[in-house]
Amino acid sequence: MVQIVGKYEHESSKGLEEYLKTVGGAENLEASKVFSQGKPTFEISQSGDHWIITVSNEGKSSTTKFILGTPYDETMPHGLVLKSITTREGDKFVTVSDLPDGNKSIRVYQFTDAGISVHLSENKHGVKAERVYKRV
Repeated sequence: MVQIVGKYEHESSKGLEEYLKTVGGAENLEASKVFSQGKPTFEISQSGDHWIITVSNEGKSSTTKFILGTPYDETMPHGLVLKSITTREGDKFVTVSDLPDGNKSIRVYQFTDAGISVHLSENKHGVKAERVYKRV
């Protein structure tokens, strides 16, 4: 098993701005553009059954604490709160979130010794994106 706990820095993104526009709606176009151009860092830790993920980007940070397989409220860096559930499949975390418009966002975090590849998708339009982070 790959080590999940650690700190990760953003390396690249593909299709992120289009993905964010699709899931965020027209009212969030500027926020989508700003967020997609950011270079966030992830810090992942574990305390017993709880996983803690802190995302820092452009001077803002958000921390999410959850237990695998248990629904939780996830505060996104721009302040939106989503109902989410995260499960583990080997070296992957799969997070499914209910979006305000009834759509679902699916994020698959593939952990490797080098870092994380995050594959984003949603159910209504088939839009996908990917973010890559290196382990530091």
